[in-house]
Amino acid sequence: MLFIIILFILGFILITKGADIFINYTVIIGKKTNISELVLGATIVSFATTLPELTVSTVASLQGHTTMSLGNAVGSIICNTGLVLGLVAFISPFKVDKNMFFSKSIILLISVFLTILLSIDGNINRIDALLLLLMLLVYMYTNYKSVEKDSKTDLSKNYNRGSINIKETLKIAVFFIVGLVMMVLGSKLLVDNGIKIAEIIGIPQGIISLTVIALGTSLPELVSSITAIRKKHHAISVGNVLGANILNIVSVIGISAIPNDIPILAQTAKIDFPFMIALLLILIIPTIKKHKLHRWQGMLMLSTYLLYMATLYYIYIVA
Repeated sequence: MLFIIILFILGFILITKGADIFINYTVIIGKKTNISELVLGATIVSFATTLPELTVSTVASLQGHTTMSLGNAVGSIICNTGLVLGLVAFISPFKVDKNMFFSKSIILLISVFLTILLSIDGNINRIDALLLLLMLLVYMYTNYKSVEKDSKTDLSKNYNRGSINIKETLKIAVFFIVGLVMMVLGSKLLVDNGIKIAEIIGIPQGIISLTVIALGTSLPELVSSITAIRKKHHAISVGNVLGANILNIVSVIGISAIPNDIPILAQTAKIDFPFMIALLLILIIPTIKKHKLHRWQGMLMLSTYLLYMATLYYIYIVA
């Protein structure tokens, strides 16, 4: 038991220190390249922090556990929006880049509704997967244009772009990857040993799956976003969550549906999809109107997330 607790604490230390390093070097990349924090969050940070979901879902699909692939992706979107961004907005409301937020939000909504449309026939097959991967290409292209626009804008304003030699570039890349690896390893240690501690204490397995495991693959987004707002880099947080949500749809589901068709469960259609849409609308509509993420939005997203968890608890534990 003592060894398990030590590993649990080690996981917590790794994930928090890794997030510090990860965000610090993300900011350095932004300063050296003159790319805005929201674009960085929606590109490099979101691609990196979505790796756990992509790995878990792809492996699950290859092993024939296709429903887990979809559940992991949709559950991560609900967790990223309701818990992660809900906490961020509640702790520290902030203004957003109007054009950038609008473009990423539109791609996210199109991706979500495309997925729901493709799932009407009861599954997501290889043809559907190709359509989702096509959306991934669209998203990557818009990111490329955003980076290009940022670079041109900053050069036109005569910003002094820091010269980067090979040694410095290598150092930035190494520490960025080290921070990410520390977060992922810390997440695994935290989740695996958290489950063991819960089982030793006698907490039912159903509750463990609804809490510790459900949160597990979203820990990198959560910790990196909280670290970003603590360091006053709010745009990285919102860019990270928007980008991660898009990637959970177009890459995680898209790639997972290639080895095997993904069946749509009744719970996914009747509970997961409606909660996901509700959370995204709470996030997107008021923010586009006012160009700001408000504290009341954070409270409402957190409340919706807790209601979702309570609904699952009632279905699987009480009923």
